[in-house]
Amino acid sequence: MLGSAKFSCLAGHSALYGDRFSMVRGARASLKKGSKSQYYPLKPPENDRYNPGRPFTDLNNLPIRKESHYWETIVKLQNAETKAARNMITRESGISRMPLCVASHAFMHPSFFPLDPFHLFYENCMAFIWDLWVTLSAVSDPIHLGVDKAQLLGELIPKAMKTLPAAFCGTVRDPFLKRQSQYKIYEWMALLHWYIIPIGLEIGMDARVLSNFSYFVNAIEFAMTIKPRSNQDLQELHCMIARFLEGYEVLYVNNKPENVSRSRLCIFQMIYVPMHIEWYGSVRLGSQATCERAIGEMGGQVRSKKAPFKNLSNLLHEREDLKLLLLYTPSLRFTKNVRQKKIVFQEISIRKKDRQPNTLIYEELEAICIFLDKNFDPYLDITRWGKHSLSDGNTLRSQVSEFRAENISRSTRYFEAVDDNNQQPIFGEALAFFKVNNTGTLLATFYPIVELELVFGKWRGIWSKTIKVLPIAAIKCLIGIWCYNNRVYVLQKHPGLEMLSSVEPESEQDIDLDDEFEFE
Repeated sequence: MLGSAKFSCLAGHSALYGDRFSMVRGARASLKKGSKSQYYPLKPPENDRYNPGRPFTDLNNLPIRKESHYWETIVKLQNAETKAARNMITRESGISRMPLCVASHAFMHPSFFPLDPFHLFYENCMAFIWDLWVTLSAVSDPIHLGVDKAQLLGELIPKAMKTLPAAFCGTVRDPFLKRQSQYKIYEWMALLHWYIIPIGLEIGMDARVLSNFSYFVNAIEFAMTIKPRSNQDLQELHCMIARFLEGYEVLYVNNKPENVSRSRLCIFQMIYVPMHIEWYGSVRLGSQATCERAIGEMGGQVRSKKAPFKNLSNLLHEREDLKLLLLYTPSLRFTKNVRQKKIVFQEISIRKKDRQPNTLIYEELEAICIFLDKNFDPYLDITRWGKHSLSDGNTLRSQVSEFRAENISRSTRYFEAVDDNNQQPIFGEALAFFKVNNTGTLLATFYPIVELELVFGKWRGIWSKTIKVLPIAAIKCLIGIWCYNNRVYVLQKHPGLEMLSSVEPESEQDIDLDDEFEFE
């Protein structure tokens, strides 16, 4: 956000009109000398005293900046005869001078610089909201998360890693202890999308705070998903964000002028997300993570201390030459000759004693016969294995597979499946996978999560110990879970994870239990 203001030569977030997308005027949080109008509440308390002449903000009728006004202001700045005159124009418009980027044929104001979700959603908004809960609010404040609750929340998060697939992200640290220790973006993602709402519900966070936070979470998940959106979809997203901002002001500002500083520009700029989706597509496409990752990668290759910039220029030139060469001669591209397997089964033998009553396999066979609508046969001709490769490249391990393997630090036996006859998704813990040999039918046995309900946008239920069966083809993807007080919360993979580099998710060692069998 700060970088975009500098590149576009706007006055910046501390100016009277610091918002680069609209002419919404900033507000003051203090009457002290030197205080700046750099905050963006919708209806500032005691507005006539603190911000005389500033109108309330109507989220449905924002004064979006226009390119014609931009160029008119540039002309005024160029024709201004004194520095004081230029400062007055900048103060009234938020535009300081003409930037170099106008030389680009693609330059349009104010849409030339998109929002950056990498920083806006996670490193700015999420981090700021956490700080407001824990350190920037008083004990008497309704949003305050007391030390005991914040400490308990932080302790529960690392413990919850056991049931989160390693393919999702790396280990998430305790935010109460590690907030200032270079807390990584995927850790903020984990707090925002997975852990704040479930853990907050269980430890007794204020329901109003969690309800308002759920609008924030749902809006980000909607925006980060690359999917065609209609005007109606964008209008619904706008209403969702508006409800978040209005509720945020009620809870966080609480009609106190000194709390106006909580209405930072990063929070207010959430309202422009639908507009950016209309301009560019998914907000995720504007992520600065790609650029920063490339900078870090190239910076690590610089070896010359005498002429580092020349060294960097040569590296960039060589990379572009290589790209052009591969475009002209694609056969030069190196590819590994890896044998691709469609499905790999780890067969687990079924002994005679395993087919006796009161054993898990006996109950599984009984459930399979019921599912196939046939008479129960404990000696059904069937093959059993412990893991299954999903279409997204991840491996779903069953309970029997994980119990037999060693050194598995993160569980991958929980899944989401779809049922055409049921509007609700199916969530469960895989017990084992079977192939009925005479028909070739592929089935999975599992313990389901039942009594499902949506709480602030998160699925919650309880475990059932009744074994269920479904076709393996119905299994959609891995999920994580979090269990507390006999309740189970479902942690679904969120779209923000696709911004992570290949090294940020952990790699789980693929441990072979027995011989491998490949079935086409």
